[in-house]
Amino acid sequence: MEAQIGSSCPELITKIVVSFGHPVDEILKTADEEGCDMIVLGNHGKGFLSHTFLGSVSSGVLHRTRKPVFMIPLPSGKDAIELGEM
Repeated sequence: MEAQIGSSCPELITKIVVSFGHPVDEILKTADEEGCDMIVLGNHGKGFLSHTFLGSVSSGVLHRTRKPVFMIPLPSGKDAIELGEM
């Protein structure tokens, strides 16, 4: 069992937004509308160049925002993370 410091992630979630459209545009628009101080993105790291290049969404967000962007590598072999598993 892993030790946990602080609150569990579900307790920190205040809102979940599901948008339709171009991912980069929707992420940036939502960050501005919600008054976010930072953008957090998961990174799949797929492909043999994953250590050199970011995905198109991550790269697009990084190049088009002035907000800090925090990249989190997602565990390999998992396509989705259930809130109940956090």
